[in-house]
Amino acid sequence: MKKSELVDALAGASGQSKASVDAVLEALPGVLLSGMAGDAVTLPGVAKFAARHRAERNVRNPATGASMVSPATTVAAIKVVKPFKEAVAKISTS
Repeated sequence: MKKSELVDALAGASGQSKASVDAVLEALPGVLLSGMAGDAVTLPGVAKFAARHRAERNVRNPATGASMVSPATTVAAIKVVKPFKEAVAKISTS
Protein backbone atom coordinates (compact mmCIF):
# COMPACT_ATOMS: atom_id res chain seq x y z
CA MET A 1 0.00 0.00 0.00
CA LYS A 2 1.41 3.34 -1.03
CA LYS A 3 1.13 6.49 1.07
CA SER A 4 -1.68 7.92 -1.06
CA GLU A 5 -3.66 4.68 -0.71
CA LEU A 6 -3.09 4.72 3.05
CA VAL A 7 -4.27 8.34 3.26
CA ASP A 8 -7.41 7.45 1.26
CA ALA A 9 -8.16 4.41 3.45
CA LEU A 10 -7.63 6.30 6.72
CA ALA A 11 -9.68 9.27 5.53
CA GLY A 12 -12.54 6.96 4.56
CA ALA A 13 -12.40 4.97 7.81
CA SER A 14 -12.11 7.99 10.10
CA GLY A 15 -14.29 10.53 8.31
CA GLN A 16 -11.45 13.07 8.35
CA SER A 17 -10.25 14.99 5.31
CA LYS A 18 -7.38 13.64 3.26
CA ALA A 19 -5.37 16.77 4.10
CA SER A 20 -5.72 16.27 7.85
CA VAL A 21 -4.84 12.55 7.59
CA ASP A 22 -1.81 13.42 5.45
CA ALA A 23 -0.72 16.02 8.03
CA VAL A 24 -0.94 13.42 10.80
CA LEU A 25 1.13 10.93 8.80
CA GLU A 26 3.75 13.62 8.11
CA ALA A 27 3.95 14.49 11.83
CA LEU A 28 4.06 10.88 13.08
CA PRO A 29 7.82 10.20 12.68
CA GLY A 30 8.77 13.39 14.53
CA VAL A 31 6.33 12.68 17.35
CA LEU A 32 7.61 9.10 17.67
CA LEU A 33 11.23 10.27 17.80
CA SER A 34 10.61 12.94 20.43
CA GLY A 35 8.56 10.48 22.50
CA MET A 36 11.23 7.78 22.25
CA ALA A 37 13.81 10.22 23.60
CA GLY A 38 12.18 9.93 27.03
CA ASP A 39 10.41 6.57 27.05
CA ALA A 40 8.68 4.03 24.82
CA VAL A 41 5.79 5.14 22.60
CA THR A 42 2.84 2.82 22.06
CA LEU A 43 0.71 3.00 18.95
CA PRO A 44 -2.40 1.30 20.43
CA GLY A 45 -3.30 -1.94 18.71
CA VAL A 46 -0.22 -1.90 16.48
CA ALA A 47 3.24 -1.63 18.05
CA LYS A 48 5.47 -0.26 20.78
CA PHE A 49 8.44 1.89 19.73
CA ALA A 50 11.46 2.33 22.01
CA ALA A 51 15.08 3.45 21.87
CA ARG A 52 17.49 0.76 23.05
CA HIS A 53 21.14 1.12 23.96
CA ARG A 54 23.47 -1.34 22.23
CA ALA A 55 26.75 -1.79 24.09
CA GLU A 56 30.17 -1.67 22.46
CA ARG A 57 31.09 -5.08 21.05
CA ASN A 58 33.72 -6.92 19.07
CA VAL A 59 32.78 -7.73 15.48
CA ARG A 60 34.54 -9.35 12.54
CA ASN A 61 34.77 -7.92 9.03
CA PRO A 62 33.45 -10.76 6.84
CA ALA A 63 35.48 -9.65 3.81
CA THR A 64 38.89 -9.50 5.52
CA GLY A 65 38.34 -11.47 8.71
CA ALA A 66 39.81 -8.58 10.73
CA SER A 67 38.47 -8.07 14.22
CA MET A 68 37.27 -4.58 15.14
CA VAL A 69 35.20 -2.81 17.78
CA SER A 70 31.70 -1.64 17.00
CA PRO A 71 31.00 1.43 19.15
CA ALA A 72 28.06 1.71 21.53
CA THR A 73 24.97 3.09 19.85
CA THR A 74 21.27 3.67 20.30
CA VAL A 75 18.91 1.79 17.98
CA ALA A 76 15.18 1.82 17.33
CA ALA A 77 13.29 -1.20 18.65
CA ILE A 78 9.78 -1.99 17.47
CA LYS A 79 7.68 -4.64 19.16
CA VAL A 80 4.42 -5.59 17.46
CA VAL A 81 1.60 -6.11 19.98
CA LYS A 82 0.10 -9.58 20.35
CA PRO A 83 -3.43 -8.86 19.00
CA PHE A 84 -1.94 -7.38 15.83
CA LYS A 85 0.37 -10.40 15.39
CA GLU A 86 -2.59 -12.75 15.79
CA ALA A 87 -4.68 -10.78 13.28
CA VAL A 88 -1.84 -10.86 10.73
CA ALA A 89 -1.43 -14.61 11.22
CA LYS A 90 -5.07 -15.09 10.19
CA ILE A 91 -4.59 -13.30 6.86
CA SER A 92 -4.58 -15.71 3.95
CA THR A 93 -1.39 -15.53 1.87
CA SER A 94 -2.89 -17.18 -1.21
